[in-house]
Amino acid sequence: MTEALQKYWAERSPREQWMLGVMFAMLAVVIFWLGIMRPLASAQRSTHDALIEATDRNAAMRTKVSLLKTLPRTVNAGPTDSAVDQLVGQSAGEAGLTLERAQAQGTGRIEIAMASVRPVALFSWLAALETQGVRVETMSARPSPTAGSVSVQAVLVQGTGR
Repeated sequence: MTEALQKYWAERSPREQWMLGVMFAMLAVVIFWLGIMRPLASAQRSTHDALIEATDRNAAMRTKVSLLKTLPRTVNAGPTDSAVDQLVGQSAGEAGLTLERAQAQGTGRIEIAMASVRPVALFSWLAALETQGVRVETMSARPSPTAGSVSVQAVLVQGTGR
C-alpha cells in the first residue's frame, strides 16, 4: 500500500504535491479543532455550569440547615381540642397552601388533603405545625400532574407523643 502511495505521490508535480500537502495540513487542523477541541471546550463549559449550580444548591441547603438549627427545640403546649382545626387551616393559609379537604376526626385530630403542593413548602409547614404542638400521624404523598409537586393526604393530631 505504501508503494502505491509513493507511486501516486511521485506522479504528481511539485506544485500538486505542495497543494496536496497544504490541503492535508488544513484538513488535520479542522479535524483536530472540530473533533477534539470543540467537544472538550463544550464539556468543560457544561461541567463548570454544573459546578456553579451545585455550589448554589449547597449554599442554599447550608442556609436552610442553619435556619433549622435556630428553631426552638421545645414544643409548645399545643392548641386546645377545638382549635386544632382552626390552627391547621389558618397556618396553611399563612404558608400559602390550599387545603382541598380539612375534616375533623374527633378530639384533637384532623384529616387533610392537598391536590398539589411543593415538597419543600409542605415539610416547612409541617415543621412549623410541630412547633405548635400538632404532629403528623399518617401521611401519603404521590406525584401530582404539576411538575415538582405532590398530592398529599395526612392525618394530623394534637400532642407530641405517640
